[in-house]
Order: sequence, then structure tokens, then C-alpha cells
Amino acid sequence: MTGFATQNFAEFSWEIRSVNHRYLETHFKLPEDCRALEPTLRARIKASVKRGKVDCTLRRSNRWVDQINLDPAALTRLLKTLEGIEQQSDLNLTIDGLGLLSWPGVLTETSQPLNDDRLLSSFEETLGAFNESRLREGQATALDLIAKITDLRGLVAVIKKATPTLIKEAQSRLMDRIEALDLAVDAERLHQEVVLLTSKADVNEELERLTSHINEVSRCLESGGVAGRRLDFLMQELNREANTLSSKSIAAASTQDAVELKVVIEQMREQIQNLE
Repeated sequence: MTGFATQNFAEFSWEIRSVNHRYLETHFKLPEDCRALEPTLRARIKASVKRGKVDCTLRRSNRWVDQINLDPAALTRLLKTLEGIEQQSDLNLTIDGLGLLSWPGVLTETSQPLNDDRLLSSFEETLGAFNESRLREGQATALDLIAKITDLRGLVAVIKKATPTLIKEAQSRLMDRIEALDLAVDAERLHQEVVLLTSKADVNEELERLTSHINEVSRCLESGGVAGRRLDFLMQELNREANTLSSKSIAAASTQDAVELKVVIEQMREQIQNLE
């Protein structure tokens, strides 16, 4: 969603910039006599931008000013005010001519009327450059996300391969503890405990769901288009499964793998905030 473009023309310039945002939010800084164009500009942005906080600024150049006028009444009021302050405060206020002229209202400008068609066509040109900058950044972000998908697949494969061994080791430790305590345990009860332990440690369903979500993330990135909200949802689902893996962990190694999964998912989630 992040992008920037600026275009300078003979009499004015456009600037469009955006940062990530959950929805589309547009803000305009336009000269007063251009305010009527704001609904049209907003509609044109909405047609090509779906998410992000977008700021659009139109600036006039000095070439647009026909005449600068002095307002004698405003200058007189300012001088009387300064004189009154000096009398009441016994201060000697010094202000040069440029300081007087820079006071709001002392000088006024008479500007040429703006050509709406020219403004709109130049805005479209700037908007096109803005969208191109967003596309370049989105493509770079997508490439990095694809690399992180490879990392996720690798971690899932490691966990899947290690799970049967970890379950067997946990069962063996349970039997060893019972033997060490020299307890007379009912065979049926022992069987139930082993089944319970196996059920708790079995994460195949979570791994299947993780794989499914990872495949969907990959599909969204490859298909292109507007996918930011869909990817936001998938990051939530991936994080949920990683949390379940962590809670069902029965060994330090599997806990560490689950933590690594969550780290990569969080990195992806932050990057996806910049995708439309």
C-alpha cells in the first residue's frame, strides 16, 4: 500500500503518497477554488486503490499568481495595534517592512482561474505513476513473502518428520517412570494413559491445516490482484495453528520449532500490512 509520486507542471504540481491502513482513507490538500474537484478525485482514487491512507496535495507555483495587492486597511490596523502595544508596555517594537508584509491579510494574491480538465488529466498521470510505485514495492514484498513460505514449509516438514519419534520417546519415558516407581498399574489404565499421551502429542491435524493455509497464501501471491485482507485472515489462522502446536509440544525441540514458526508468521504478517 505504500507509494509515492510527484509531478511538476508549468503552473502547479501534484503529490500523492500513501502508507498502510486497514481500509481506504483519502485526504486532500487543495486550494480553496479547487475544492469542488475533491469528489471526482476521490472517486478516481477509489477506482484503482483499495487499501491505504492516501494523501493528495495540489500546489500552485508562483507563475499562477497574476497580481499581488496591498490591503491598506489591514496594514493600518496592524500598525495601530503595534503602537498600542508599545504605549501600554513601554516596549520599543521594531519590525521591518518585510515583517509587516508577511503578516496575514496585509498582502493578497489575485490568481488565474484553474482549468479543471488540465488538473484532472495531470492528476490521472500522477496517479498512474503512484500506482506504478506501489506495484514495484508490492512485487518486492511478494518475493520476500515467497521466500518465507519456503521457510514455513521447511519447518512444517521438520516437525512432521520428528513427531513419531517424539511420541515414541514420550511413551518410553512414561513406561520408564512407572517401572522406576515399581507401581502395580492396571494394564487397561496404562493403555489409557498411553493413548492420552499419544493423542496430546499428535499434531498431524495441525500440520495439515498449516500446510493448507500455506498453500493458500502461496496461491494468493501467485494470482496477484487485491489480496491483502485475505492474507491478513490467513496469517491469523497460521498463528492459531502455531499456538496449538506450541501448547501440544512434549519436547524442547518441538517447542523451539513452534516458536520459529510463530516468528516467521509474525514477520509475514507485518509485511502483509503493506499489501493491498
